[in-house]
Amino acid sequence: MTLTPHQRTVLNYIGEFQTKRGYSPSLADLAIAFGVRSKNAVAKVVNALVREGHLEKDPKGRIKIIDLVESDEGQAKPIMLPLFGPIAAGFAAPVEEQAEEMVTLDSYIVGNKKASTFLLRVKGDSMIDAGIYEGDLVVVERGKEPKVNDIVVGVLDGEFTLKRLRRDKGKYYLQAENPAYPDMYAMDELKVAGVVRGVIRKF
Repeated sequence: MTLTPHQRTVLNYIGEFQTKRGYSPSLADLAIAFGVRSKNAVAKVVNALVREGHLEKDPKGRIKIIDLVESDEGQAKPIMLPLFGPIAAGFAAPVEEQAEEMVTLDSYIVGNKKASTFLLRVKGDSMIDAGIYEGDLVVVERGKEPKVNDIVVGVLDGEFTLKRLRRDKGKYYLQAENPAYPDMYAMDELKVAGVVRGVIRKF
């Protein structure tokens, strides 16, 4: 059975709620989220989703964690990790022991899932003052509108490079985050292949 737009919206909301918090919303949570006074209204939608196999309930009637992968058998599920903190990077301070929420790495790093996001391995030391070192993986979003001061994958006269996008007197150029490297101006053309959203490093 094809889900109605409203049923699909509720199902998507439950999935996002679970991804962020690590547990399912209650009927009261759903009623508040969708601006309805009666929990019975959302209960009907939830029961329909249960009948169609999109949701399950435990013996107490609570919505059970749904499978984040609905139909792609064999596909790896997102890794969900508890987020603690904050932790002081300066002077020592007490750390909150209760997890703030549950997060998946893909939802944290990949902001726009409709965009094309990919990884690039960094070579060289031109971006060390931005905290990007050789061997790091940078998360790049293609299709995102670049802004001045963004770290981007630039295409300078046909060659790819990782730099910060700058503009001076209306002209765009690329700047390294290492004083040993000069600013880079295009002889012919400067394009942006993607905007860096994050850095991944293993210790």
